[in-house]
Amino acid sequence: GAFQYCSNLTNVTIPDSVTSIGDYAFYYCSSLTSVTIGNGVTSIGVQAFQYCSNLTDVTIPGNVTTIGDYAFEACSNLASVTIGNGVTTIGVSAFYYCENLTSVTIPDSVESIGSFSFVGCNNLTTFEVGTNNSNFSSSNDKHILFNKDKTVLIAYPSAKDDVTTILDSDNVTTIGDYAFSSCSSLTSITIPDGITSIGSSAFSDCSKLTSIEIPNSVTSIADGAFQYCSNLTNVTIPDSVTTIGVSAFYYCKNLTSVIIGSSVTTIDAEAFSDCSGLTSIEIPNSVTTIGTYAFFGCSNLTSVTFADTAGWYYNDDNGEQKTINVTDNTGGNATYLKETYYDKYWYKSSTGGTAN
Repeated sequence: GAFQYCSNLTNVTIPDSVTSIGDYAFYYCSSLTSVTIGNGVTSIGVQAFQYCSNLTDVTIPGNVTTIGDYAFEACSNLASVTIGNGVTTIGVSAFYYCENLTSVTIPDSVESIGSFSFVGCNNLTTFEVGTNNSNFSSSNDKHILFNKDKTVLIAYPSAKDDVTTILDSDNVTTIGDYAFSSCSSLTSITIPDGITSIGSSAFSDCSKLTSIEIPNSVTSIADGAFQYCSNLTNVTIPDSVTTIGVSAFYYCKNLTSVIIGSSVTTIDAEAFSDCSGLTSIEIPNSVTTIGTYAFFGCSNLTSVTFADTAGWYYNDDNGEQKTINVTDNTGGNATYLKETYYDKYWYKSSTGGTAN
């Protein structure tokens, strides 16, 4: 970037003759407090203003169509941003961890918003969306970001604590990827009936979350959905769920009680890894696969009960099936899961019995 690491640069005026701000253009200009973007600029490049930690406000003019990936990531003092009605794309992590940002207005022109664009904006209370935007919407008084028909909850403002507002739209069926990620005020949540999918990292790093109720309408818990929820103490996975995704409850270190529903077929890799508070668990008959490291690091896990002990095996490096001798010895089963066979993908034969 043309001015990256210019640590003494305090203000910049970009003239109208400039048509694009290149990738990394002002990367890590840590003293930059003010930038004026000319009306000729049509694109802001990847990481263009990343780590400009003293930048306090920015106005993106209407001729800009693209805000690049990570463009304003970690601009920790950015308190105000005006996005011009011309921007069509807000890139991945564009405003990630802009911790002083309190409100965001998405104009009518925006067509796509990248993953975790507003994750870590710990003072964010408000999303507003232009009424004529054809892709996104927000509630009139709750300030949550939805897709247009409000079937997908895309982002919940991190600083809001009245989480019952998830009920704002009766149309919601999906909690989107990263929707509540790093919501520092969230302590408990009841997910309403009608939600069928909890997206990847949807509640990741909600460090104050202690309880959650998942309704019987949810069919999948995606990868990393509750990872790093370090104060979550108990969870009941309803009978409607079939898959617990990769790292779904990774490092939920205070999780002491897990009830796995009777329709779960897959406990994926690292699903409960490093849940050091977990002492016992029951694996229902429906489970046919347990991923690698699923219970690795569960140092206090001493009792694992399998509803069906027959037919468990793993494939060795040569592709040959090797029996895992699951029994009614709950302590032995725990040792198998967290130590002996922790790095194996477990399978259960549909016919039961033993492998070679």
